[in-house]
Parts: sequence; C-alpha cells; structure tokens
Amino acid sequence: MDGNVAIRRLVVKVLQAANLSLAELAKAAGISVHAIRMYRKGLRTPSPAVRRRLARALRQHSARLVKLAAQLEKGGTA
Repeated sequence: MDGNVAIRRLVVKVLQAANLSLAELAKAAGISVHAIRMYRKGLRTPSPAVRRRLARALRQHSARLVKLAAQLEKGGTA
C-alpha cells in the first residue's frame, strides 16, 4: 500500500475516532492545519519527526479519553 494512502487513512480514522478537529490535532502536534489537510488528502506524507509529534499528540488526547471513560464507568461527572 502506498505510504500516502496509509497515512491518509490513519489520519482520517484518528480524527473520527477521537472526535478531534483538524485544528485541535494540529495544535496538539505543533504543526499547521494545512499540513494535516495534506496528509488527510494523501497529498503529502509526514516525515518521521512529524509522525512522532502526531503520535505524541494522539496519546495526549487518548489519555484524556481514557480518564473520561473511567469517570463515566464510575458514574462521575466529567
């Protein structure tokens, strides 16, 4: 599978699953919204350094989602 296609699919899945906007992901990763759009469209492939930044940003959001899920299971408020 072409690298651009794989990255595009992954970015789209992540944005949908985490319910993140392009702006939120871009801000968390320290990259531009334009770059995220290009990755999502498969027009650019992020460098390894940018992929690491995206991964860190997603982990941060993931950690928040895990905390919210735990609170929900306990009947707490978010």
